[in-house]
Amino acid sequence: MAVRIVQICGIWFWVAFLFFIVVVFHQTHALIPEQRGKAVHRQAKLPQQVPVLTPVKTSKVGLTAKQRMQRSETSWRSSVALRHQMAKQHPQNPKIPFFPAQRLDDFGRTPYTLWDFFPATYTCPHDFQRVGRLGDGGKWVCGMSLYEERPAIAAVSHQNQPPSKETIIYSFGVNDESTFEEGMLSRIPSAQIFAYDFSVNSFGPQLSPSYKSRAHFKKFGLGAIDELKQPNTQFYTLHTLMAQNNHSYIDILKIDIEGAEYTALDAFMDHCEHSGIMPVGQVMIELHLVDDKHVDFERFTKWWERLESFGMRPAWLEVNLMAVTMGQGKTDPRCVEYVWINHKDEKSILLQDA
Repeated sequence: MAVRIVQICGIWFWVAFLFFIVVVFHQTHALIPEQRGKAVHRQAKLPQQVPVLTPVKTSKVGLTAKQRMQRSETSWRSSVALRHQMAKQHPQNPKIPFFPAQRLDDFGRTPYTLWDFFPATYTCPHDFQRVGRLGDGGKWVCGMSLYEERPAIAAVSHQNQPPSKETIIYSFGVNDESTFEEGMLSRIPSAQIFAYDFSVNSFGPQLSPSYKSRAHFKKFGLGAIDELKQPNTQFYTLHTLMAQNNHSYIDILKIDIEGAEYTALDAFMDHCEHSGIMPVGQVMIELHLVDDKHVDFERFTKWWERLESFGMRPAWLEVNLMAVTMGQGKTDPRCVEYVWINHKDEKSILLQDA
């Protein structure tokens, strides 16, 4: 019986072994032609001679800064058309109230404020960074990293290195709060700041004395004309101050002058009328609606669109809610921070590709 069992097991062993051999042979037969075909195919692509390897010039992925700005221009133009369309639909146009909806029932008919007519539809082609303290006083800067990369003038000494440019910054409205100016000077080695404010005697305490050589303050006001106001307060136009400093171009212009921005920029636009271009790269400005008798919707729109005709494009908007939260007097959001990028400016650092 035992011998019989051994014989049966032996038979099953050889059957299993033969089955294994057949399977292996079948798989090998199926794979070898394909592998040979692949080998012949790869060899057919090989060149007869080994080529000399030369470095390949890689192109940057994505759009250039100019291309991004052109796309932004299309978006901005669309918003202008919508602005005019929305204004025409209002029965009081062009005397549209700044804040038409004062009750919930009004919102269904006029679901917007003045600021909704002027959205920030233009895109900064580079990084947007906030400089200065949080809340009132800090400002948004388009392309901050590009300004940071500019070396200090004294640091450029090699003959083969192109001469460095100063980053000229004008700051109107200091009011003892200089975190923005301190941040710009500490982060941009090439920055030279020219600050003006008739209401204070110097920069705020936030500015380190180590930046004294690059921080210039004068107790002047920015105005529509050059004049001496009482009591003993000197005002100058922007183009007069630029001439005094021997400047033909401003990289960054910061303005926070409590409602005087309309007439001051009107005067500067008058000065730039012959060229049609404002020699300013970008503007950080707080707009104020504090004088309803002299600045209404019609006046604001004409002023804004004149700036647009010079190339200014709104790229950022930040509403100042101080009046709303304090709940005293006019409680509408009447102060808004804007950043304008000069689309027509051929000197702008923002045209560079990072």
